[in-house]
Amino acid sequence: MFLEAMRYQFQSMAPKNYVDIQVITIMCHILNKEQNERFEKFVYCVPPEIMVRMFEKHGQIWMDTKNNRPHGIASLVNHEEYMVYLDKKKLLTHRFIFTPILFSEHWWLYVMDVEKREFFVLDSKNIVSPSDERSSLNHFASNILDQLRIWAGAPSIFDQGSCSLLPRYVNIPGQPNETDCGVFVMKWMELIDPTGLAASCEANRGYNLDKWRE
Repeated sequence: MFLEAMRYQFQSMAPKNYVDIQVITIMCHILNKEQNERFEKFVYCVPPEIMVRMFEKHGQIWMDTKNNRPHGIASLVNHEEYMVYLDKKKLLTHRFIFTPILFSEHWWLYVMDVEKREFFVLDSKNIVSPSDERSSLNHFASNILDQLRIWAGAPSIFDQGSCSLLPRYVNIPGQPNETDCGVFVMKWMELIDPTGLAASCEANRGYNLDKWRE
């Protein structure tokens, strides 16, 4: 199996463009194959399609009214295009799960710390949740990642009776326009130290978007 992108999709990284989802998907797979300690032992990037699909299907209504439980990923498990590239071993063994998400023409990044059972939101436009809808999506996202780890063979990291983690926003550099959110997400996946998100984000405030696009 292999991934490819068309030229126009790579051209989406030019200024004043939204980065195409296929570009960030490919970056996730490239980073996951990096031969360094960060990605071999600690950080695993879940490509955005699964989260995007669940958000598009259910939106902020993430609890199934039929059984009062979160909507499950079962409908995706049997679809090879969504699951074939996931590495079950890394979902089980890696402490940090990174998941980029595209929703309503905006990219942001989720970071789950499995060991400490914490869930962070890195958003280049917002340092707090901008709406009730986004707050619901954030809770849903933590549940989807937990379901993926259970699918891989791990126990749930939620407390008994809970079905999500409290999303915490990190104060990070703000994008100077409406379109560079995807560029920020790509560099965060590559550079941010998840063991000290606040300090790492502060260290990356001296960003250069032109350099980041290279």
